[in-house]
Amino acid sequence: MIWMDSYAKIHALTFSWISCEDDLTDWTDEVLWPLVSHADIGSMLWALSAFVAITSRPPPAGVNPCVYRLACRIIRDKIEQAIEAKLKVAESCP
Repeated sequence: MIWMDSYAKIHALTFSWISCEDDLTDWTDEVLWPLVSHADIGSMLWALSAFVAITSRPPPAGVNPCVYRLACRIIRDKIEQAIEAKLKVAESCP
């Protein structure tokens, strides 16, 4: 899958730049912005790719593991909320 490879490379590269908790906060915000602004399939796949990138790596040296786990949880929860919202819309359509 070309799009997923591209997303994964972008997330892996930008994740490698994280060196402190503020960087992780900024990264998480950037990852979630498309999902928050317009929860379409593309933004869900973007966030999912970021979730895979963050959960497949240990916390960067300058990030407390608790903050790291919180970022993982926030991304996961936002993806779940977007999916639930889409399912509610689909159920209400005749």
